[in-house]
Amino acid sequence: MKLIRTSAILRFLWLSLCLVFVTSTGCFGQSDEDAEMNIAGPGVDFSISGGAYFGSKVTAAYYSGIPSNENNLNYIFNNYSWKQNIIDLISRNNSVISASDSIYLTNDSYPREMKYSTAMSVSIGTSYRFDRHWRINLYYTFARLTAKGMFAVYYDSYTPGNEVNDYFLYGLLGKENRSMFDLTGSYTFHASKFVKPYVEFGAQFNFVRVKSFDAVIEEKEFNLLDIYGGATYVQGAYMQTYDPHYGGAGWGVVASAGIKFAFSPSISIDPCFYVSFGKINLTGYKDYHFNYGAYVRLVMSDAMFRR
Repeated sequence: MKLIRTSAILRFLWLSLCLVFVTSTGCFGQSDEDAEMNIAGPGVDFSISGGAYFGSKVTAAYYSGIPSNENNLNYIFNNYSWKQNIIDLISRNNSVISASDSIYLTNDSYPREMKYSTAMSVSIGTSYRFDRHWRINLYYTFARLTAKGMFAVYYDSYTPGNEVNDYFLYGLLGKENRSMFDLTGSYTFHASKFVKPYVEFGAQFNFVRVKSFDAVIEEKEFNLLDIYGGATYVQGAYMQTYDPHYGGAGWGVVASAGIKFAFSPSISIDPCFYVSFGKINLTGYKDYHFNYGAYVRLVMSDAMFRR
């Protein structure tokens, strides 16, 4: 379903670009002054870009496994079958405990901070140029984020004359897809024929989908998403599985600043820095927060097709 939805979005954007191109081609001219400054006349630009996306720690905490989160470590540690499986795994790989020992979580088990790894992102866009300075832009950007952290599993260790708590550290791994639609206005400063700084401001509409969330214990992944629709997991029993949907639509405002390196009126390379401020729809973590990105855009004007 996700592939079908993404394919439909891309087809819609492509048809929109073609429609704008057809209606604008040949309608506008370019002055001699604009030609000397590598400026295309009013019309349409198309862009494709790639870069890095930096997700906020605010939403990364969704994957911390704490009991108050909708998906948490209690999902497996409060289940008899999974907990016995975990005990067996730990005891086979660690001589300090046996399969009969107890393991447990405490308030200190959870990571103090979750972080997203730097994500790669891709984007396509179209812009309408009103004049040499002003334009309106529509971008679609996709990024897959990975959140990582460590949690502690405690067990009771007994030594002569002393009782201490010991623990093992294991990983938490969450993955999500983000789709972002940015509608912005931009202003370009024509500092020289080839170098043209610009700024953009506008609105963002985003959609997030949690793809996976696992606890990695002794190199085995335990799914923390409720794929059994609320039913209690029983090892060896037939269990119907579902595709749970976590996430949803959000919104915010965006701003970016960059430099257009204009090789001609028809083509440019535009490195830019991007920041958004708004909400991502993850239950319990919908507060306003910042996300960042750094991109390089290849921008092509419709002027290159009108010659």
